[in-house]
Amino acid sequence: MLRGNPGKRPINRDEPTIAPADESFDTPPRELANDPDAEKEWRRVAPLLRVARLVTESERAALVALCQQWSRYLAAHAQVIALGMCIETTKAVPIPNPYLLVADRALTHCHRLWSELGLTPTGRARANKIGAPKGDTAPSKWAGLLT
Repeated sequence: MLRGNPGKRPINRDEPTIAPADESFDTPPRELANDPDAEKEWRRVAPLLRVARLVTESERAALVALCQQWSRYLAAHAQVIALGMCIETTKAVPIPNPYLLVADRALTHCHRLWSELGLTPTGRARANKIGAPKGDTAPSKWAGLLT
């Protein structure tokens, strides 16, 4: 409020607001029912995002995708560990393990979704910059000075 409107764009006073997710959001959705690693990731991440008020029902699909990609990464990475970085073809020619590509792609998707959901430092900074609700913080020593 002290700086005014730096972008000089009109403020949309009718912009819809979406209610923050409630505690039921922490329960993994049906889409993850047959994937224990994805469910485990949901149980780890969903409460963090909900408590930080960085997630609403509208982000459910992005979080589902994140959990599925993380599960895919773990499965592919396990295959890389089991088979090694290189494998041999039927003609005994060494080639890079194809699971490396799967793991790399899944991790790339995870990185994008982590940032999008505010699970990285830069993602959180961007979310705070555009006005995401902030958690309970201690008042500043300057709070109330101008009121």
